[in-house]
Amino acid sequence: NMTICIDMGATEIKVAPINQNENGLVMGSVQKFPTNASLGKKGIVYALHSAISSLCAPDVDGVAIASAGDIDVNTSVITYATENLPGMIGFDFAEFCKNNFSLSARAINDAHAALLGEMEYGAGKEYRDMRVAMLTLGSGVGGGYYASGMIVANEQNDFGRFGHVCIEEGGRECTCGKLGCNEMYLSGRAIHRDAAAMGIDGPDIFEKYALGDEKHVEFVAEFKKNLKITLDKVMEVSPFDVCIIGGGVADWMAEHFDSIMNDLGYKIIRASLGNSAGMYGAYAHYNNFNR
Repeated sequence: NMTICIDMGATEIKVAPINQNENGLVMGSVQKFPTNASLGKKGIVYALHSAISSLCAPDVDGVAIASAGDIDVNTSVITYATENLPGMIGFDFAEFCKNNFSLSARAINDAHAALLGEMEYGAGKEYRDMRVAMLTLGSGVGGGYYASGMIVANEQNDFGRFGHVCIEEGGRECTCGKLGCNEMYLSGRAIHRDAAAMGIDGPDIFEKYALGDEKHVEFVAEFKKNLKITLDKVMEVSPFDVCIIGGGVADWMAEHFDSIMNDLGYKIIRASLGNSAGMYGAYAHYNNFNR
């Protein structure tokens, strides 16, 4: 049986088939469709339809979805989304897949999916009996928390929205409307902006840091200070033994990841599933419900 796995972000929808065979999971090739968010809900829903249609076949058993926004995992409805996914609050993935494709579907927030994917199939496999936090540093900052063998997202930890932990009172204005969210300091977009302000923006920021260039060392020291404040605050709401860090920024650090992370006072490991983590997590979530 094949499951269609979707990772829906603000810019693109990734889709791949996942099969389970005697050697474990096999993910087929990943296709990408532009989300068309600038066209509003109509554009997004059309893109989602195209992505699922591309893999529809008789042996498909269902659709597993990781999506930006807050998602009710029991109903697969988007309960909140920013203007990155305009018009999508209230969208019901399960109903959509049933009505259009006669397939069952399960949806989960994309950052929670990334963590679930890493815990089941990636860097977190050997830490399943521990408490694990995750930060996904991409164009935004996603978060997730895993304890007692499952994703924990509730009011007490603000549903694992660790990108919106305030690290500077009265700081930069975030797209969520609050001030000083770490997303405005730690995301790929923020790094580019801050590096540009220092005149050092470029693909080799972390290489030049490793070579000891003064401006780059200063820049990374500021980044680490902001990351440390974030980790301290996450620790208060979601005490963790290990923190997994993934996303484009971790890939950007590449082989310098460990030297940047080693003195922050926490056990930090790098995510291992890259851009596929969300699809693996969506698959795990789908199967947890359909076992």
